[in-house]
Amino acid sequence: MAAKKGKGKGKKDNGDPAEFDPKENLKRAEAEISSLQRQLDVSAQEMQYAREHEREWRERLDAFGVAMEKQRENTLDIMSDMSRQFKAMQEQLLQKIDVLERKNHTLTEQLEARDNEVERLRAEYSEIVAGKDAEIKELHHKAEIMSQEFSDMLKETLDKMA
Repeated sequence: MAAKKGKGKGKKDNGDPAEFDPKENLKRAEAEISSLQRQLDVSAQEMQYAREHEREWRERLDAFGVAMEKQRENTLDIMSDMSRQFKAMQEQLLQKIDVLERKNHTLTEQLEARDNEVERLRAEYSEIVAGKDAEIKELHHKAEIMSQEFSDMLKETLDKMA
């Protein structure tokens, strides 16, 4: 765009380098270069800061990954150990159950044998008692007969003496 000239007003500065003399253009270019250099330095610092933060985050991520893997391994180790302990305890309890069942069976058989022996002894005792009772009755009966015979003999002897 061409510069417009107004009445009584001086040149209007619209930033066109053709309107400035070369020294001013050089100063402007140097100022612009300096400004761009500062922007480049700021951008480089920001990029360096971002890279450092990215590196820190990657390190933290790697550390968390290692920690998670270690935790997973620990969990698997614990689960494996618990499973092994459970199986061992289960086997131990099954063996104990088997031993106790065999012992229970043996004791049940012994109890049945003793019950049978007690029943046999009671029956034998009852037979003996019944036999003794019969013998006692028989002896009482014999004693009564003998007493009767003695009484008869005594009476007969007394009758003969009289």
